[in-house]
Amino acid sequence: MKSLSFATLFAALSGFVVLWVASWSLDAETQMPLFQAYWSLFFASAGFIDGITQETTRAVASARERGVRGSANPWRLAGFAAAAVATVTLAAGAVAMAHFVPPSPALAKGLLVFGLASYVFQAVLSGILSGANLWNQYAGLVALDSGIRLVLAGVAWAAGWGLPAFLAITVIGAASWVAILAASKQARGQIRAALDVDRPTFVRRVLSAVLATGASALLITGFPAMTTAAFAAGDGTTAGTGAAVAAINQAVLLTRAPVLVPLQRFQSALVVRFVEQRDRIYSSLAVPIGAILSVGAVGFVAAWLVGPWILRGFFPPELFVPGLPLGLLTFASALMGALIITGTAVLALEQHAWYVAGWVTGAVVAFGLLFALPVALGTGVTETVIVALTVGPLAGAAVHLASLAGGARTASGATSTAATQHTN
Repeated sequence: MKSLSFATLFAALSGFVVLWVASWSLDAETQMPLFQAYWSLFFASAGFIDGITQETTRAVASARERGVRGSANPWRLAGFAAAAVATVTLAAGAVAMAHFVPPSPALAKGLLVFGLASYVFQAVLSGILSGANLWNQYAGLVALDSGIRLVLAGVAWAAGWGLPAFLAITVIGAASWVAILAASKQARGQIRAALDVDRPTFVRRVLSAVLATGASALLITGFPAMTTAAFAAGDGTTAGTGAAVAAINQAVLLTRAPVLVPLQRFQSALVVRFVEQRDRIYSSLAVPIGAILSVGAVGFVAAWLVGPWILRGFFPPELFVPGLPLGLLTFASALMGALIITGTAVLALEQHAWYVAGWVTGAVVAFGLLFALPVALGTGVTETVIVALTVGPLAGAAVHLASLAGGARTASGATSTAATQHTN
């Protein structure tokens, strides 16, 4: 597990370094916002596919613990899923890629098809390695995925390569699963690992997991792509819009990590907390939500005071964002963290449909405001993004909190019934 912790940290840091390198390699007005949109689009799409990893991990671990073997085959599912992903990406790319990456739509679409189809198989291998407790191999997969991008970004910067190279760098790590299988005998030995369920059950659970991970990925990872689409950055219609979008996208990415990365490390502990205290779910939410909002408040002050200095010192001047917007974006990240916490509580009460509903509500509200506010009120990029990232998570969290009322009553009733039966 220690190796996985280091790999996760390396992956997070290398992602920021790649974005930093890109900021110095690509033109802020035309190329950088397009790269940010493509990066966001790829990882948001990969967020849907991560649901395969979650269910495969559970199924492999359960089969090992219980000594059972179901009929499900994750690689067979991966083959069908990869074909479906490729088909959907080709169709959607034919319509939308010219808007996301106008200079190279065909290349961008082809690379995205390759990256996402390959990532399906990487998701299966990730689930098998995790479920089989092959943490060193899984850590190697995570590190290699990120390390390839990091090295190639440095080469691209030194060689003076432009946007096409960074599009390829975005997706190339998704082929890391091939290298791990080739290099690790232990990984190859688990390639036919047993799952604990039959094929229909596995497919149904994977689809449920895909909906859950995808709904959250759209709002957490996919926002820069939607911002670029909303303001049509790089189309040349509004001078300075591209650089403004690039700057705010970079600010969103920078202000999320200090709040959300540590929270994601504690999600498993939160699940245990909420399961153990399901009969008093609202009171058990108070401490973690209070903590994340406190972190957001401290981050607001720190980003306001120190953020501009960091941007001036390490990034091109075109990507500068003043202190107050940086502070507000940091606090908006804390609100996103609150949505993650309420969603974790909903899952702990096994209300999967409400979990998805909360994230979908948050995404619809945030993206709706992102596209509607500039048209209705004429707001600029910065103001629009701040409002969308504040109101969207609040709306999603409200749905989660409302659903918890019914779940808490059910849990309380079950506890009372159990107590009565014990007494009798």
